[in-house]
Amino acid sequence: MKKELNITNAELKVMNQIWTIGDMVTVPEMVEILNSQGEEWAYQTVATFLKNLEKKGFLSVTKKGKRLCYFPLISQEQYKRNEAEGFLDSTFGGSMVNFLTAFRGSKKIGKKEIQELKAWLDEYDN
Repeated sequence: MKKELNITNAELKVMNQIWTIGDMVTVPEMVEILNSQGEEWAYQTVATFLKNLEKKGFLSVTKKGKRLCYFPLISQEQYKRNEAEGFLDSTFGGSMVNFLTAFRGSKKIGKKEIQELKAWLDEYDN
């Protein structure tokens, strides 16, 4: 499932919590979870983010009693893969070589990571 719409950093915080929970969540539950992490989230703000994520196709909603329960339609792994592929396509013309070349000589990739990449490529090639 490839999503064409991006999500904001705040929406991603909400999605990360939903992925961590791994179950349906109501607006009040999400407000409590987010506020327990040291930030102040208003009920209406969280409700808006959940509704936006539903409109964008990342979440679905069902009614249980009087409460709306939200659940993910895309896994965190799918999201990361879609984002990585989109970034690779838009920034590096879809070329993994161009992407990795951008790090040549960079302090961001150490010898250990290079060895891990080589091992991954060897495994991928088999």
